[in-house]
Amino acid sequence: MTRISVGDASLTNILARQSADLRGQVQRASQEVATGRHSDLGAALRGDFSPLLAIDASLAGLSAYKSNTADAAFQTAAQQSAISGLSDLASGISTTLLGAKNATPAQIDTLAADAKGRLASAIGLLNTQASGRAMFSGVATDTVPLGPVEDMLTALQTAAAGAATAGQVTAAVTGWFSDPLGFGAFYQGGSPLSPTPIAQGEAAEVSTTAMDPALRDSLAGFAMAALIDRGILAGDATERGRLAQAAGQQLVSTEDARTSLQARIGTVEARIEAARTRNSAEETSLGILRSDIGSVDPYEAGTRLEAIQSQLESLYLVTARVSRLSLAEYVR
Repeated sequence: MTRISVGDASLTNILARQSADLRGQVQRASQEVATGRHSDLGAALRGDFSPLLAIDASLAGLSAYKSNTADAAFQTAAQQSAISGLSDLASGISTTLLGAKNATPAQIDTLAADAKGRLASAIGLLNTQASGRAMFSGVATDTVPLGPVEDMLTALQTAAAGAATAGQVTAAVTGWFSDPLGFGAFYQGGSPLSPTPIAQGEAAEVSTTAMDPALRDSLAGFAMAALIDRGILAGDATERGRLAQAAGQQLVSTEDARTSLQARIGTVEARIEAARTRNSAEETSLGILRSDIGSVDPYEAGTRLEAIQSQLESLYLVTARVSRLSLAEYVR
């Protein structure tokens, strides 16, 4: 039988290729042992990336919900704080205003100045901006909803021009605040924000603006008393006292509306927090599942590394022996 042998050069090339291949396998196996991850995920999944793509799509959706819940929680918290501040401003003067009917002209003047300052503060609260966004302007987040207090009082003075009694001034003020061409035109914000998606099939209502009746009517109460500081009903101490009293009644009557508004926003806050908790748990679970898909069995990877290293050591021995071959060694 004819015997075919491999030439020295060919044998050397074969051994070099085998050595390079085994060294590559050792490197990949060592990486898998060190990281616990497949070095070739495509091969591990046999080319079927659909489970991984589905998980990544879900994680991307959860990332969007995470941003939405953070923004919605931020907005509702800022609104709650502003409304609480508005209630504090009202409670700090309403009782005194209710007793203004029997107050002296000087006391009424002091109350009116205080009411004007509180009206300015109330407008400031509703003009709250956080991270460059107006909280009560609806979609017009780059614009504060209300103008300066002096502009509001000027408009109210015009609306109440000719009023001779506290009742007439009160009617003019409440009429201006409910008129689309009055307070509706003074409002500089936009329409309410659309519901914000916070979870699969769930959205949060963050639609409160400065046009909300509870907020609008509260401003009307401060404005009634603030007009006294602008000289309305001047010279008639009795009617000025009655107007101050009407302002106190207005502020007291809006207390329940502000409480209801805060409760409504609080319900939204609870839904946002619940959605955030669920989304976080789902994100953690999907992250673990994704990690499992790309992970290797540490025992199997270690065993495979040892086997490849043994093959490489054996190849080195063969290569060393081949490299020492000579005629003297052959005839010995």
